[in-house]
Amino acid sequence: MSPDDRDLTAARAGDPAAFARIHDRHAAVVVAYCRSRGDGDGADATQETFLRAFGLIEQVHAAAAIRRWLLGIARRVCAERRRSQRRRNHHENSAMTLRAACTITKPTAVEDAARAEQMQQLTDALATLADDERLAIHLFYLEDDAASAAAEALGLSRSGFYKLLARARKRLARAMREVPQS
Repeated sequence: MSPDDRDLTAARAGDPAAFARIHDRHAAVVVAYCRSRGDGDGADATQETFLRAFGLIEQVHAAAAIRRWLLGIARRVCAERRRSQRRRNHHENSAMTLRAACTITKPTAVEDAARAEQMQQLTDALATLADDERLAIHLFYLEDDAASAAAEALGLSRSGFYKLLARARKRLARAMREVPQS
């Protein structure tokens, strides 16, 4: 019986140490695969792959198929991460295009510097928010139907989203007042 056979049986029975051994044997290949798919250092995609694999361990029917099964999960994770990055880039570019379209006169160097400083202060303040609050702010300002997007992304009702958004705006305003001015 191979180590994967023993550990697969034990992992299905709920032994986390057995799953850890499966991870240790196959993680290097998954990291290399994720890197080859353009996912930076591959660490985040590898972690997501093994988190999903842990929850889906019952789907592996043969120990000999573990590596292929893990790489299939990694392929989906990397594809999702690329799609997410493309959406994020699209929204950021749309926001920047809208900002550029709203500019009537070309700003001076001083105005550009002031705007850059304000954007950095906003970025720093946003970083202090909880993930769900930051996402609510982004959804509200970047999505056409923010409440529907929030229902999908956060599992919130329309009123739940607007309550979260109100709380996020208050915390963001407080954080903006607390961010040190240069």
